[in-house]
Amino acid sequence: MCGIAGAVNMPAIIRAKEVLEHRGPDSFGIYQEQDVCLVHRRLAIVDLSDAGHQPMFFKDLVITFNGEIYNFHTIRDELVKKGYSFHSHSDTEVILKAFDCWGKLCLSKFNGMFAFCIFNTKTKSFFVARDKIGIKPLYYYHRQNVFAFGSELKVFPSSILSDKNEKALLQFLVLGYITAPHSAYKHVYKLTPGSYLEYQNGELKITKYWSPIDQSSHSPYQIKNYQHALEVVEAELQRAVEMQMVADVNVGCFLSGGVDSSLIAALAQKNSPVPIKTYAMGFKEQGFDESGYATAVARHLKTAHQNLTFEPEDLLELITDFDFYFDEPFGDFASLPLSILCKKAKEQGITVALSGDGGDELFLGYERYSFASRFHGIFKNKSEFLRHWFTSALLLTKKEKALKMIYPINNPTLLNFYQVYATSIKPWDLASVVYKDFLRKHFGKENITINDILDISADFPLENEKDLSNIDLLWNLPDEMLTKSDRASMRFSLELRVPMLDANLIEISRAIPNHLLLKDGVKKSILKDILAKHVHRTLFDRPKRGFSVPLALWFRNELKEELLTLTDGLPSFINKGYVNQLIREHLHLNRNHSYTLWNLMRIKKFYSIHEAKEALVAL
Repeated sequence: MCGIAGAVNMPAIIRAKEVLEHRGPDSFGIYQEQDVCLVHRRLAIVDLSDAGHQPMFFKDLVITFNGEIYNFHTIRDELVKKGYSFHSHSDTEVILKAFDCWGKLCLSKFNGMFAFCIFNTKTKSFFVARDKIGIKPLYYYHRQNVFAFGSELKVFPSSILSDKNEKALLQFLVLGYITAPHSAYKHVYKLTPGSYLEYQNGELKITKYWSPIDQSSHSPYQIKNYQHALEVVEAELQRAVEMQMVADVNVGCFLSGGVDSSLIAALAQKNSPVPIKTYAMGFKEQGFDESGYATAVARHLKTAHQNLTFEPEDLLELITDFDFYFDEPFGDFASLPLSILCKKAKEQGITVALSGDGGDELFLGYERYSFASRFHGIFKNKSEFLRHWFTSALLLTKKEKALKMIYPINNPTLLNFYQVYATSIKPWDLASVVYKDFLRKHFGKENITINDILDISADFPLENEKDLSNIDLLWNLPDEMLTKSDRASMRFSLELRVPMLDANLIEISRAIPNHLLLKDGVKKSILKDILAKHVHRTLFDRPKRGFSVPLALWFRNELKEELLTLTDGLPSFINKGYVNQLIREHLHLNRNHSYTLWNLMRIKKFYSIHEAKEALVAL
């Protein structure tokens, strides 16, 4: 796991050596040739010797690589049979020689998480690729004869990061994140997951090489029945966990006591001759601490377990430079306890941790899927009169959850009901937060729908829970969940691995019919039945809560002062009167607006950081 950057005709890219140090504190390397520069910061995981140093060279090729290729031993053996020899035990050398052997087709052989660039010193061409589901980040910039890329936005000079992408910021207010290929800046883009980029002589071309919803990738898996699905998933997940436990440093597991993390810990312990190290994060606030569930599972599995506690001082420490590490507005505040979990686990001596990310998306664990399907089924054939009568009754309750249902009931599509859970500010409420002329400027209208926010094609299948999970696989997973995991872990130089997002397992899950993923209507029934072979059901069979964070309480206590000054410095397109109303309701009427207020706080920070930079430049 590392930090990478590179450019042609942008000397300032060398600054990545300093600004990416947190991603790779062990060493750094720079390749420079005339107007080309490649930068690498190393967090040594496999082959800790200098033989794994980057940038690495072979023939006319130079590579800078971030990530892990879990099946590199198999690919290496195949290359040896073709006459290649190796001078290190690193996966970097395998990538380099696989590209020399197979060209861009090498991507189909890699099982792992990665973002890398291979520069051909002879043809002066760049080949830049990102892993299939987007576990590792990659940003790029191209204008005229300048091309640059990097693991984080902070590698680019301030002159490039001066033009804010206002439409992307509106997307952030709704979703809590910005979707690829967009970023918070007009001319900097995210390379979409499962894509590669080719640059030569001022020409840039992007090609999609894999998609989780591509039916052709699912065809090899003919799932016959539920038992068959169970067997195939269990075998593949066990294989993924075994591969991802390979490292030349200490490996541990993050254990919440939920289904996904408990299953990963159970399979990891099964594969280990000694007790694995497991870590859980708890809270002092009543009703939010679930570390007891993790303790019970750990005791059953006989792991070496530690419960870590999120203290108030942890919050204040993280808030100070939260926005620096995310570079652009980011709304998932579960990143706060995850960051502290990564920090404290790293202090305990581990450099790699396994997590359960991806289980809910692949095996339909989120409530929003079943919620949308259930209410869409109820209201899709109801008359306009009955729907209007029902929403009028909801309006009288003045309850927050009831009010969120009015628009989808009047416009009963599966996607609209999905938005009740899946968005922060509902698309149909955006005109309350943002002035209407600003919406007209960017969308050409005032009444915004989710189709304006997400680029969902007209022929995108939207019939059941699995179809909704495909939306999450394409957008929410890479741009929110995996971004959170990457920044929270790399901030403290810890590598976070996600066995559930093994590419083969993703393809298997997409080959399983909707009714088998939800056997008898039970969410994640496949994962639960596998876990029951290792852990008693009484230890995990309870309603899903997710990584709940007491942000609403923090806004009334530790963050109250910051909340009271929220409107000072908000950009002019935000309706400050409406924001003040939200603040009053949150503080005095026991309404919970924490998601919206947090996102507005991130917008304010984003603008204030840029104003400070512009002031420095002016001096």
